[in-house]
Amino acid sequence: MPKPQQPQLLAALLGWCLPGLGHISLGQKRRGKYILLGAMCLIIGGILIGGIDAVDHKNDFLWFLAQAGAGPVVILIDICTQNFVSSLPVDEKASLVGLSHVNEIGTLFIAMAGLMNIVMMLDVLYREPGDDIDRKLIRREGDR
Repeated sequence: MPKPQQPQLLAALLGWCLPGLGHISLGQKRRGKYILLGAMCLIIGGILIGGIDAVDHKNDFLWFLAQAGAGPVVILIDICTQNFVSSLPVDEKASLVGLSHVNEIGTLFIAMAGLMNIVMMLDVLYREPGDDIDRKLIRREGDR
């Protein structure tokens, strides 16, 4: 019976700091780049669609819990929201924030990035270092 491997805690922590970095640290560069690209597209798309206040821990705390899975990038966006947007008068704030359902769609995009990153952190916990997609394809071609 094979011995269970130790969890890659440092890789999971790196994956939270920047989505995909945990996989890159284990030598899975291609997978890590795809994760980084997917998470950043969702985060940037959510901000562009829903406005900067799509991340707001005071008004949408449960959504923020899901969004925080994407790491410090989302926390930095929330700090910007609280310090720069929340203190503005209503007429100036209206040009910076998303309204109604558009804001909700942006919030959902960023929450999906956070939840996806949590799944990727769980994935990297028990990954074999250096087990990249490219290497598997090269091995399969060599078998022919």
